[in-house]
Amino acid sequence: MSQQNATGEKMLSENSLGENSLGDKPLRIKSPEAKSLEACRQQIDALDTELVRLLNQRAAIACEIALVKVAFGLPAYDGKREEQVLARVAEKSTGPLAGQSITAIFHSIIQETRRLGTERMEEQSSAKEQLANSK
Repeated sequence: MSQQNATGEKMLSENSLGENSLGDKPLRIKSPEAKSLEACRQQIDALDTELVRLLNQRAAIACEIALVKVAFGLPAYDGKREEQVLARVAEKSTGPLAGQSITAIFHSIIQETRRLGTERMEEQSSAKEQLANSK
């Protein structure tokens, strides 16, 4: 629900649950061009959906890499490569997230992707062993 104060500023005094938007202080929007809270949330929701799609795409590629590593007898963990990735993404950040924040986020992404890749490598190795034992 929006209201206007004496100077004509729009104030959001209640959210969709009927509560004040920012605790006891209403959210003030200084111009009609400013985005509404709901519009901002919709943008974030859309970005979250895209991030999930991209993370799953990244994970699928990591699974392909895991199969290549099994085929060539390479270990799942490559510390040098991880350092390269973390340095590259931190350098690419133009803000507002600091490089350190980006590094922390990507460290988690890499850790989960490595876990998935290790699972795929173990499955592939197990399948190879079963095939060899059946001959």
